[in-house]
Amino acid sequence: MSNGQKSFLPTDIANDENQSVGSSSSSFVPVEQNSENAIQVINENKQFNESILKYIDNSTSSSNIGNNYHIISVFGSQSTGKSTLLNHLFNTNFDVMDESKRQQTTKGIWMAHSPLVSSTSTNGSKSEENIFVMDVEGTDGRERGEDQDFERKAALFALSTSEILIINIWETQIGLYQGANMGLLKTVFEVNLSLFGKSKLDKNDHKVLLLFVIRDHIGVTPLENLAATLTQDLMAMWDSLNIPPELSHLQFQDFFDIAFHTLGHKVLQPEKFSDDIKLLGNKIIDTNSSEYLFKKNYHHNIPVDGWTMYAESCWNQIDNNKDLDLPTQQILVAKFKCDEILNMVYDEFVLGFNEHLLTNAPSGSSDTESNIDYSELGLSFIQMRNTTFERFELAASKYNQSVYEQKRATLSSKINDKFGEIFEIYVKDLVNKYTKTFTDTVSFGKKKLQGNTFHEGITNLQQSIFQEFSENIALISLNGALEYENHTKGLQLKLDQMVSKQQIVELNSIITKSLKKLNNGLGKVIVEELNDPKSETWDNILEKFNMYVDNTVTKYEVGPGEYDFGLGTSLQTNSGAIDKLKYKSWISFHDLIHKFISKDNVLNLLKDRFDDKFRYDENGLPRLYQNGHELENSFNESKSYALEILPVLTIAKLSDGTEILPEYDIFDKRLKNQYGGASVVTTDDQQINVDSDSEDEEEEPPCFAEILSESDKAVILAKFKKEINAKFIETKRSIIQNVTQIPYYIYLVILVLGWNEFMAIIRNPLFFTLALLLGAGAYVMYHLNLLKPASIVAQRMIDESIVLAKQKLKEFLLDEHETHGNNLNKISGNKTPEGESIELDNLDPK
Repeated sequence: MSNGQKSFLPTDIANDENQSVGSSSSSFVPVEQNSENAIQVINENKQFNESILKYIDNSTSSSNIGNNYHIISVFGSQSTGKSTLLNHLFNTNFDVMDESKRQQTTKGIWMAHSPLVSSTSTNGSKSEENIFVMDVEGTDGRERGEDQDFERKAALFALSTSEILIINIWETQIGLYQGANMGLLKTVFEVNLSLFGKSKLDKNDHKVLLLFVIRDHIGVTPLENLAATLTQDLMAMWDSLNIPPELSHLQFQDFFDIAFHTLGHKVLQPEKFSDDIKLLGNKIIDTNSSEYLFKKNYHHNIPVDGWTMYAESCWNQIDNNKDLDLPTQQILVAKFKCDEILNMVYDEFVLGFNEHLLTNAPSGSSDTESNIDYSELGLSFIQMRNTTFERFELAASKYNQSVYEQKRATLSSKINDKFGEIFEIYVKDLVNKYTKTFTDTVSFGKKKLQGNTFHEGITNLQQSIFQEFSENIALISLNGALEYENHTKGLQLKLDQMVSKQQIVELNSIITKSLKKLNNGLGKVIVEELNDPKSETWDNILEKFNMYVDNTVTKYEVGPGEYDFGLGTSLQTNSGAIDKLKYKSWISFHDLIHKFISKDNVLNLLKDRFDDKFRYDENGLPRLYQNGHELENSFNESKSYALEILPVLTIAKLSDGTEILPEYDIFDKRLKNQYGGASVVTTDDQQINVDSDSEDEEEEPPCFAEILSESDKAVILAKFKKEINAKFIETKRSIIQNVTQIPYYIYLVILVLGWNEFMAIIRNPLFFTLALLLGAGAYVMYHLNLLKPASIVAQRMIDESIVLAKQKLKEFLLDEHETHGNNLNKISGNKTPEGESIELDNLDPK
């Protein structure tokens, strides 16, 4: 199989060692049984093979080797045995030159995995790390002639992607310029400055090991002398480079390390050649040896799957003759791979998040009092996040550290944003839960509040809720990764608003209870005073009113002009509440006055007072007037006595003649708006009040002390006079009836004419006893002035008896008539509607 004809395919192991090998038809001949095929990385047409990663996966036993690998390249002139060196040292199967034809064998750049490194151990030693070797097309070949473009690009590619660059050189080439590829190395060094110079300014310690393998060393010239010559040539060449001023302080050692190894002649000294190969293998696999070649700062710190992308990117830049910044290429590869890993682990995270967390999150319709263990929930959040980070770290930490940390921060941000969605759901649920708890507790008042005062109890409740909320929300905040300060402030503000509202409710409740107590107490006082009004009535009522108000105010007074209701309200609010209490107390006082002193009540009081004087004497006994003169005097006296209280009941005036003036103008509309509901008067309210007042300027403002107006008083007097005049006439008529009823001489006539009957009664014990009892009763009633009332009662009894007799007779006659009518209807077959009978009843005279 020819390398020139079949690119990008692993070479096949030839079973027939006698098969002819050439540029057009060649096959790989394995050096030992433990050899592997190679893959062409870049063909002679400068095309990069995209199947390298697949080859690496197939050639390694581990599915994920990560950073556990090394890249070694060989560089040198054509036909100097580079492929042979690699095959013997690394047990690879690179195509080697046909000695009989001396023509180019390796075309482009090939790579193979080393299954075994030849060493002094029996059958070689298996390296703990995976080693990949690249065989670079030789320089100064006749096939390319003066076209050195590919040579330089291949050397640059090997230098930018390898940890160790083996420079294969014959002993006889040392000291030569072109023969030792010094011209090409100079170009490589200059390009190396452009590659790594900027990174060195950032204190990047990356280096490449230049391993000079001196072939066909016969031992005449010691290795030390050969190494000194090569080192001297390299330093001289470095000094001749065109180094930019900003990099002039950098030395050769800042970019390269140098190592040397000699090999005996393969044909003339086959055993020594094999031994030298094994000694070189010891330097590659013996990590404990002081001559161990691999160092940490040689590695590009890119996982092998990223290295393939990195190598392709480097080649594209090199092939297009663009400035190649290897650190930037490494970062680009790291970004691409880390993004790929990030998306993969994030998708897995979202899947688990939706399945295990989002489905169990409380919904808006769920019971806010559901029992949620926020400690366990927070641990599940952290565990899911850490698991995602571990997966990302396992796959991405092998890439550039700064890129890894940047992408990890990006992943952390995306995870936090996702957790933020469910975090908001639980926070909303917590807010609803604790708001309901606060409302339910406060609705029971002081009974469920723990504290001596409402303020102390509600403060303890508020602190307890806030502390519990803060603890629960912190448990699910991913150890503070999710910002929750705004939520705690929001709940605090909401609780403060609820407390403020509840304080106003409690404050209004205190005012309402105080006013209720005032109404009950003052109402009783007013009723008692109205039973016997006098000039000191309003003094007594006002004194009681001031006592009730002062007792209430003093109860909450803590200093001159300072009050405390135990609610935690401000001094200004408390002072406003006291003003509101006093204002409404005067309103209640005014309402009570007009409740108990109305026109009807005043009229009844006047009538009762008149009756007490007119109908009863000083001993409370009913009066019997003997003549009209006595009646008129009593009437005038009783009338004056009754009207004495009218001024007391029409104007609330003290005994000294001053009217009662309230502390507040209860008829002021501005004060009504201020103390009637809201505790603050806005500018709009004031403007409305001014407008309203301006409309009512023509109306006379009412007076607090005026209970009854002059018109009301006139109505009361008219009704009162009408009532007492009727009583006067009735009483006077009864006197006239007593005077004109029976002349006194008639009693003498009755005595003469009825003497026999009188004697008959006296002789009859029964009649005599009855007459004696009646006479004694009449005598007693006469002395007690009860004859008049007794006669009135008797007259009324007679009148009632007559009315009752008439009613019974009427019912009897009407019932008989209806019964007769019903019988006639039955005979005729007619039925009288109930409505008609009712109508007949309504037409009956009464």
